[in-house]
Amino acid sequence: MNNIDAWYLDGFSPSKNPDLWSLKLFKSIYKSCHEDTTFSTYTSSGLVKNNLNESGFSHDRTEGFSDKRHMLKGNVVKRQKKNASNTKVAVIGSGIAGCILSYTLAKKGIEVDLYEKSDNICSGASSHELLVTYPRLSAHDTAFGAFTLQSYIFAINFYKSLKTKAWKKTGVIILNHDAASEKRQSSLLKKRSDGEIYRFIRSDEASEISGLDIKLNGLLYEDAGYILPKEICKFLLKSPKINLFTSSQIKNITRNREMINLRIEKKEFEYKNVCVCAGSDTSKILELDGISIKRGQVTHIESLDRVSKIKLPICAKGYISPQINNIHLVGSSYSDSEGTDLSEKEHIYNLNNLKLIIDQEMNVISGKAGHRSVSKDHMPIVGKKNGLYVNTCHGSRASVTTPISAEIIASMIAGEAPPLMKRELESLSPERFS
Repeated sequence: MNNIDAWYLDGFSPSKNPDLWSLKLFKSIYKSCHEDTTFSTYTSSGLVKNNLNESGFSHDRTEGFSDKRHMLKGNVVKRQKKNASNTKVAVIGSGIAGCILSYTLAKKGIEVDLYEKSDNICSGASSHELLVTYPRLSAHDTAFGAFTLQSYIFAINFYKSLKTKAWKKTGVIILNHDAASEKRQSSLLKKRSDGEIYRFIRSDEASEISGLDIKLNGLLYEDAGYILPKEICKFLLKSPKINLFTSSQIKNITRNREMINLRIEKKEFEYKNVCVCAGSDTSKILELDGISIKRGQVTHIESLDRVSKIKLPICAKGYISPQINNIHLVGSSYSDSEGTDLSEKEHIYNLNNLKLIIDQEMNVISGKAGHRSVSKDHMPIVGKKNGLYVNTCHGSRASVTTPISAEIIASMIAGEAPPLMKRELESLSPERFS
């Protein structure tokens, strides 16, 4: 998490509270800084100056503020980016999770070998025309509530930073369509009503914003939107530090002391760090408790006049997208069915849910079905188990949860401070179901 711009160090006197001025703490602060980070503090004691020097900060003593004679100001001593392990990292799976992780590692100066079993990237559950990017927030102070909020904020800033047309910041409307959604909205508005993350909109404003005649009230997430997954993955893999290997199915993974061997066909490749981002194929590669596989089908409908002017994704029990490639996506089903053949039953299910948003007849053109990995508690599985890094079980929220999950894994590999607190990291750990 090298994204802190400025630190203000405001502990009590070093003589009275030495723990807040320790070398260990300063080294942790240093890991959170980028090369332009600055700091200031009211104290100029010798202990603090020595610990700052040893932690990688430069400093100057200046005139103090108010009644203080002196204070310290300074910045990080510029250092070259380095690969903490001095080896390549192998990433298995080139869906949205694997591509974002590869990009994040490359940004930290770490070379990546990205393996994809198919002929093309983004060929599994990430292969839809678009992925709607909005959170399912909770008003409760739980690990789930904190993670969903932080992952959403992290994601929208991540996509904004890419400066690519594959990110569409359109806003997303979530309609209140039943007692449960009404209760959730009420608790969220009670928790915060500042409008920074979401704001209440009545049906007339929802109609004006969306381009549809909406009958329900709801919440507007103005910074949300959708991504074009194939385009964004191609963009992410442009780095010269990412080596892509398609048609490369991992047959076996074994450990040899500190190293991990991947077998592809008759060849073996050795790495110190390997991360599995294989979605619904995760259980085919390693044993992991707490995972189930769910089928999801999206329905493609013709862009008729009655829906052609939709400006942003609208969600209720299901969702409808803006026009893309002369169709609208309507989804999504959720079942235990196997196979990826299109199901008429699941088309009907999606269209019935759509009636909560617009109750008119639609022409079905086609659709797409795939499988998602889902954990028992509906949180992603992100962390390390048995020497392997795991980044999976993002379900239907992959575009929201994968950016921060990539930062978690990359920070572990690079020896940096993670972007979440201990409670949230433990709630994501692959060990939680063991």
